[in-house]
Amino acid sequence: MWFNRLVFPLFYLPHQGKQTAIVETDHGTQFAVRVNTSDILVVWEIWKAKIYDDARFPIHIDDVIVDIGAHIGGFAIRAAKRAGQVYAYEASSKNYAILNANRHLNNTQNLHVHNKAVSSKIGSMKFFMPSDNGALGSLLQETGSPMEIVQTTTLTDIIEENNIRRIDYLKIDVEGAEYEILQHCPTETLAKVQRIVMEYHEFDENQWDHRDLVNLLKSSGFNVVVEDGIFPQKFLFGTGIIKAWRD
Repeated sequence: MWFNRLVFPLFYLPHQGKQTAIVETDHGTQFAVRVNTSDILVVWEIWKAKIYDDARFPIHIDDVIVDIGAHIGGFAIRAAKRAGQVYAYEASSKNYAILNANRHLNNTQNLHVHNKAVSSKIGSMKFFMPSDNGALGSLLQETGSPMEIVQTTTLTDIIEENNIRRIDYLKIDVEGAEYEILQHCPTETLAKVQRIVMEYHEFDENQWDHRDLVNLLKSSGFNVVVEDGIFPQKFLFGTGIIKAWRD
């Protein structure tokens, strides 16, 4: 069934002149996805492969969750159906438009969406979208890629602006910007985070690798594990999953 849902919007709808499709996941949850993009694959990865589901990371009804790199809302909407308040940040204006549409489509009023990138400082930066693929947008330089200027914020300001006392679950998927976010994060800010699940990315030109993130999180009092993810990501793409939690 899920194979059919993947093939239909990716290959059939373009011949019908349609740009988007609506797919349904569990219990009537729906997502608008763009045809001929990786949108539906990201939704599948979160809802069916359940890459963020872990017995060590249960989501409770009163949890506060922050989603950095929210894309079109695959994780944010899944979290909003379980948690108290969810704050989702997405840099790409195109992704944000669909994220906001999916928020309304699922009537998730406890999901608060923001069209901002998260980095180490407040301001504006160039945001690159390789091959105009919504799931690969990054603040890191991509020669020849489509680009837009985006507003940036920090994890500290996310906490202050939303009056967050504690982040119960922090999800990060920002195509390499995770180092900039966490390596420059004040100790007192990181102390307010209880659990983290992030996708890490390693590039030849990057001064950091995932071991730096592991050491940072351990020194901040987290238990940390590194996983491969559902695909052979590290071998193919230089990526993997880091999970961190406090006792």
